[in-house]
Amino acid sequence: MSSQHRTKKATFVIDETVLEDAKVIVQKSDYCSLNAFVETAIVEMIKRYRKEEIKRQISAASYDPLFLADIAEVQRDFHDADLENFEKYS
Repeated sequence: MSSQHRTKKATFVIDETVLEDAKVIVQKSDYCSLNAFVETAIVEMIKRYRKEEIKRQISAASYDPLFLADIAEVQRDFHDADLENFEKYS
């Protein structure tokens, strides 16, 4: 398996001011091209979206009776071990 990333050409229509601002940033920064800048921006937005999605799922789980029952069971299962370590290191 190759370690190189596969690329695919894509065309987007964006606001002219956004494009000009991006070009200025590329000229003044370490980005090797506008493509590299745009890809980095998209990757960062994907990471942000995924992080927010995880937060939404955790929030939803906090109302899920089955999830809450699992948490309570784990707490019961580890109660003695936690108490033993607490007393040992207190």
